[in-house]
Amino acid sequence: MRLAHEIAHHGHGKAPREDNLHITLAFLGPVATARLGALERVGRDAAAGVAPFGLSLERIGGTGFGIAWLSPDGVPPSLAALHAALAAGLAREGFATERRMFRPHLTLARHCARAAHRGAVQPVRWTVERLVLVESTLAAGGSRYREVAGWVLGTDGATPCRETSNEGA
Repeated sequence: MRLAHEIAHHGHGKAPREDNLHITLAFLGPVATARLGALERVGRDAAAGVAPFGLSLERIGGTGFGIAWLSPDGVPPSLAALHAALAAGLAREGFATERRMFRPHLTLARHCARAAHRGAVQPVRWTVERLVLVESTLAAGGSRYREVAGWVLGTDGATPCRETSNEGA
């Protein structure tokens, strides 16, 4: 994504690899292998209740911790519904999740020495079609992501699990 590279260059940071771009709906931390079945049920049920939807990201922001991101102006109703269904299912299954308000964003750069320009940019639009359970492992050179399971939105069945490993961050 060209915008991520521009922001990283301006901030003297590092852009994520394109295949590592994602929006986190819930961060769980370490999960025991025995609990994966519960996560798969939660994901399947949350995805089944929301049809595919459009998402537009049009605001650049950042933190004092060297991170720059791209976010929507507000949380679209379908994304809010997906997040709420996922949070409710995780709570029912006894998974602890972050208590802070949901602020969807796409990380554009990490380790920035300078703050990112804040404000509106040309919208980045796409259709959200899947919910994915991803395992993240910290490694030298960045995070490694592995898709554990995925579900097509608006359907009752899980998509086949894709065993992929992505390096970078």
